[in-house]
Amino acid sequence: MREQLLRSFDDSEAARLQLLARLDKLPADALTRKPSPDVWSVVEVIVHLIKAENGTLSYLRKKLELGGHRKASPMAALRKSFLNFMIGLPIKFKAPRIVQLEKGIDMSYAEARAHWDEVRAALRKEYETIDSVLITHDLFKHPFAGKLNLLQSVSFMHHHMTRHIGQIDRTLSEVAK
Repeated sequence: MREQLLRSFDDSEAARLQLLARLDKLPADALTRKPSPDVWSVVEVIVHLIKAENGTLSYLRKKLELGGHRKASPMAALRKSFLNFMIGLPIKFKAPRIVQLEKGIDMSYAEARAHWDEVRAALRKEYETIDSVLITHDLFKHPFAGKLNLLQSVSFMHHHMTRHIGQIDRTLSEVAK
């Protein structure tokens, strides 16, 4: 079970590193430029992903410390499938309040990248050390879909990041005009 969790996380991490390798080659101002006032810059998208993944880490740690978790219900698999389906649609969704961005984010790409690296390293460490019995427990809570197990959460996080990679690509094409 742990091998499957780490393999899924590593697949997601490979996609993230591929994105960052592309972004590292771009001028810093292109990554902080907004195509329009109501559209996130590349750095703002990354900050959103950091908030989401850091929230995942915080919830996991809280549940491990306080308990109150149990094996995820069979409905969790349906909720995860529905969530991944919805996030794959070309429909714009408003970010849940918990991961919305504050106005006036003042962070460089280098700072955002370093922070994302830290969150990802901490997630991996948790996944490497968690009792393997707990991998199937409801240790992830999506604001709309509810509780999922860790395998389901990594799948969702990968789909979530993939969606935002598309947003990053659109933003870059707009700011390059």
